[in-house]
Amino acid sequence: MTDTNYDNDLLPVGVASLSDYTPNKLHLLLAFPMPIDIEASQEILPVKTDKSFPVQRRQSIKPKSSSRKSDFIRYLMPIARMRSLSVSSEQDKYYQKPISIKSVHACDMRLFITRHGERVDRYFGPNWYILAFDQHNQYRPYHQNLPPQLPARANKYVWALDTPLTVTGLNAAKRLGQALGSKYYIPAYVYSSPAMRCILTTVQILKGLGLEHKISIRIEPGLLELGAARYGMNIFFQSIDWYRFGVNIDLSYQPIVRNIPPIEDEDAYYRRSKHVIREIEKLHNHSKEQPTNILIVAHATSPETLTCDLIGKQPKVKDLYKVSLNVAYLQTVITERRQENKSWSLKPMRWV
Repeated sequence: MTDTNYDNDLLPVGVASLSDYTPNKLHLLLAFPMPIDIEASQEILPVKTDKSFPVQRRQSIKPKSSSRKSDFIRYLMPIARMRSLSVSSEQDKYYQKPISIKSVHACDMRLFITRHGERVDRYFGPNWYILAFDQHNQYRPYHQNLPPQLPARANKYVWALDTPLTVTGLNAAKRLGQALGSKYYIPAYVYSSPAMRCILTTVQILKGLGLEHKISIRIEPGLLELGAARYGMNIFFQSIDWYRFGVNIDLSYQPIVRNIPPIEDEDAYYRRSKHVIREIEKLHNHSKEQPTNILIVAHATSPETLTCDLIGKQPKVKDLYKVSLNVAYLQTVITERRQENKSWSLKPMRWV
């Protein structure tokens, strides 16, 4: 017959029996601080002298009672204390303040070239605006993935040419900003294509970084993709229009390229992209921030056309459309300029 006269007062609150602690739950027992009552007792210790080894009695502490469960608990308690002490000491020993990520080679300028987020017309189709605006040209979102608000336009049919972002695209762009901030990639300057999908992406990235009120967006028409100006430049909102809508726009910025011809081939598009990116580089050659982080939000072909001349790569004129099909929404390319020789190179980016 088993002995059931255990010291149940040694168990944690809410635990009725030691049998509750099965082998796979033993760590739960170690996690609870368990007070143990102790009292003075007699212990016989030998004391060495020159003549003999008489026995001397001294006071020592001893557990109040001895049972199978209490012995088991006392046996485990030193392990728990050692664990807690070792973990805390190791954390204190190896804890370091977060530091910014540095490249292997010192760079003085860094470009983040990002494609815009998910487009409304690619999600709902090109005629999405017909249902989204009533007869009085008032915006009425009919789906939860449509943006909650949009700036006013005199002609609603222009929405087919200059589309906004879906809610999914807006949220993903904000998360991209948070990811950049977690890697200490804080832009000092921000450029965007005048296309609405690019402006809204830029706003959300800055929100993710917490910089939407601190950094003004520079709208650069030269960042438009190939064929975007075939209906003219008036289909895009001007800087003052975005400013009135509440977006932090740099109204003092003078665009590098003001007008784009309606008809443009791939060679001309590569040359325009080269001119724009080199002019942006010149504008920040003597910047005080080292390295100078510059965020550029544009289109699917932008990571290819804007970096081609920087890294000395041959243009993919005939395959440009195929290249753009492999660029996902919000895909980002990082290009760094080495401080010693001003040469550019692509930097691999890992989020984890």
